[in-house]
Amino acid sequence: MPIFACDLHIHSTLSPCGSLEMSPRNIVIRAKAAGLDIIAITDHNMAENCTYAARLGKDNGVLVLSGMELQTSEELHLLAIFGDHEAAMELQEYVYSNLPSVPNNPDYFGDQVVVDEKDVIIRSEERLLLNSTALSINEAVLWIKERGGIVIPSHIDSSAFSIVSQLGYVPPGLPFDALEIEKMEKLETIRPFVMAKDTPLVTFSDAHYLKDIGRRRTLLEMERPSYEGVVEALGHLPTIRGGTPYPC
Repeated sequence: MPIFACDLHIHSTLSPCGSLEMSPRNIVIRAKAAGLDIIAITDHNMAENCTYAARLGKDNGVLVLSGMELQTSEELHLLAIFGDHEAAMELQEYVYSNLPSVPNNPDYFGDQVVVDEKDVIIRSEERLLLNSTALSINEAVLWIKERGGIVIPSHIDSSAFSIVSQLGYVPPGLPFDALEIEKMEKLETIRPFVMAKDTPLVTFSDAHYLKDIGRRRTLLEMERPSYEGVVEALGHLPTIRGGTPYPC
């Protein structure tokens, strides 16, 4: 079975913390140069730049999936990835309606811009995207899974905005497709806090700068690059069995 290199956690110019060099065009070119076969654009609470990157990906032999890094009311990050851009944009509308109407301060937080295939700025997003939505983790996961999306808690080993840092553990019963870990050397440290049994582990770059794209990647086996192939391949990855939390 062919093996394909995947980086499903990449921020573009639409994320205020993302460098302005992270245009859809530059991301796709860099992903190709880094030997990646499948990527996902996952901006904070937005999905609008995905469509431009997907068009460029078709011309460059890189499958670009539409996604988002959603911030729940618990202040934790979830990767939501879809097989079609319409579902991602539907999520953007749903998330935006549950996002506080706080204006962005570009000088402090950074610009939030939608950029097309030719590096032309289409518009600037005025509402600050680095806020928590009013959606709970349960509400967000249910919405995404009902529309056929992939749900992956972001950087579970991080000290901020992770499911472990915010909830204290990875709860059982939620249909996560995988758990993202930044540093595999932290696996044994994080294992006791994972209550969700037999969940696949992945690692991605969480790139905010071009040089970081593909620095961490997950290899997936499938016949050819496709969303359906990613969904199936995730289920065949090594899993984390979890354990009992450390006592307080």
